[in-house]
Amino acid sequence: MSRAHAWVLAAALAAGCSAPPWQIGAPLNGHPSIPPTGARPTPEEARATAALAHAAHQPAIELDALAALERSYRLDGVLPARPTAAETARLAELLAARAAIFHARARPIPESRDLEAVARLEPARGQALAATRAVAACAASEAWAAIDAGEDAARARALCLGLGGAPAGGARLPPPRDEPAPVPAPPDVDAWVLGTPALSVRLVPLAAAYPWVLDDVPRAVRWANLLVEEDPSSPDVLELVAFIFGRAGRFGGTERMLMELAFHSPDRADGLARGARVWERLGRTREACAQWIRAARWRDQAEDPLWLKAVACTRLDPGAGDWREIRAYVLDRATPDCRAALAATLDETDAAPARD
Repeated sequence: MSRAHAWVLAAALAAGCSAPPWQIGAPLNGHPSIPPTGARPTPEEARATAALAHAAHQPAIELDALAALERSYRLDGVLPARPTAAETARLAELLAARAAIFHARARPIPESRDLEAVARLEPARGQALAATRAVAACAASEAWAAIDAGEDAARARALCLGLGGAPAGGARLPPPRDEPAPVPAPPDVDAWVLGTPALSVRLVPLAAAYPWVLDDVPRAVRWANLLVEEDPSSPDVLELVAFIFGRAGRFGGTERMLMELAFHSPDRADGLARGARVWERLGRTREACAQWIRAARWRDQAEDPLWLKAVACTRLDPGAGDWREIRAYVLDRATPDCRAALAATLDETDAAPARD
């Protein structure tokens, strides 16, 4: 930078610092930094959204709006948000329907949560559902225990026992597959996706079968926000939301969703590897390499194929790590009789030649 350019820059900075007090902190581009409305809908907005969604036969949107209304009253004490008897009954009906869908797909954590919300909204109905709630809570306890979430497992177990425990023979059947994507794709994708209280059972398989449905990024982000509210414990949901956030440039959201994905995966190494593939789909090689290395280190077994991915990735992007050091680390942990074969395998990874 020339001395003249440096002087101009310094003068500009000085001018900015010497602005009147009422202009300090003003956006440089003239646009407000804080949006005019909050992230949470007002009671009026929530009611209007619920009414429109009900008329359009979009229970996923209707449930979300009614839940936001009830939450504003219950947690924040917003008096205008107090649900009417009709709104409470409709919310309980939608939650019970969604819980039944989760039950059919052996997703006990969100099922139990929804059933307990029904019991809170309508105590008499909750009492009638006590046996169903007990089975869901016991299954949720096992699901939490499978991912080493001890406190959540203990709470779900206590709920199960408090409801009388699961009856004998209450074991769940193997889960069927999610609702398959229609062939061909529905002409009105949004209407089809939102036409069920459980958005994820349609959207996850649809996005897998027709990736182009996510090309409308604003619409996909709206779906993603609904998915996180619906079930933040499903690895499939978290993977999809992470990818959608990444497509929207919200990489911090992607990283957070992938952390949750790893936590909610019984096989943490597999969860981390799924995250690496998400970063690869987003074209973020640096983050993908870091994730492959984390996945391989989780098991830390020399013969783990994840090390091949870590070596191949860092060959492609040396800035993400030194593939030679990774190779040496793996070989050092291998047994002597396997070392030569493992070295040959690592050297035959399908990566491009290393860039020095």
